[in-house]
Amino acid sequence: MAAEPRTFKPLDVMIVDSAETGGTLGESFGLLSHWYEFSSKMAKLVLSGLMLPAFVIFVAAWIVPVPAFVLSGWHVDLYLHRVLTILMIFFLPAGIIFCIVRYTPPRGLPRKIVDIISLRIPLLGGALYRLAISRYCRVFHMLSAAGLPITECAVKAGAATGNAVIANMFEPMADAVRAGKPASEGLSIKLPADFRGIWQVGEETGGLDDMTKRLADNYADSAEFRFKEFARWFPRVVYFIVMIAMVIAVFKGFQVIYGDLLNQTM
Repeated sequence: MAAEPRTFKPLDVMIVDSAETGGTLGESFGLLSHWYEFSSKMAKLVLSGLMLPAFVIFVAAWIVPVPAFVLSGWHVDLYLHRVLTILMIFFLPAGIIFCIVRYTPPRGLPRKIVDIISLRIPLLGGALYRLAISRYCRVFHMLSAAGLPITECAVKAGAATGNAVIANMFEPMADAVRAGKPASEGLSIKLPADFRGIWQVGEETGGLDDMTKRLADNYADSAEFRFKEFARWFPRVVYFIVMIAMVIAVFKGFQVIYGDLLNQTM
């Protein structure tokens, strides 16, 4: 697996390697299966909320400039310039964000800026926040079940959150364990109080594995609900923006027509 990095991610190799040593290989493969099923489900939810609005924006970019194109004397170069301007307003920032998330290190400044902004987006920000916490808990549970020490679980799970801001909230936990303190003392106070309380109870009762799995499931369900709400409302926002743009274009067309008529009469 380690010799095929294009097929198997570092997380896969690390979990299988630890599971072989700890004798939990079958359980770890089951956890990896659920992990990829969960990741695929979340990705489909996000794409379902973005694909249709992206198509609507693309079509609207060719329709909105039509009145000006007709009234300005059928200048094709001006029409194409306006189409490209509309497309760049929407798709250029999206492309930049995609490249930052896809090709930059997870802890770099550009990635952190994108993560901060994404968490502030209505509905989507709340979904990403809960998804990152769920990913942390799920990977922590997988690594712990594979037999890794808690300090390694804490460090490796932080890299799996997919959000630098959320990862920083868990980062002091490994330091707390190294200092001989409970891991829960390293949890940031910015994390929900109920989350910190459940984690502490799991440590005190010796059931941290079960608690992290329960937290992962609960936050995944909460993230899924918000992703669905985002997928339901985001297209409506896009439609409203397109409608406003069409109305403005129509009014501008009437202004040009009646302005010419008024000049002719005078």
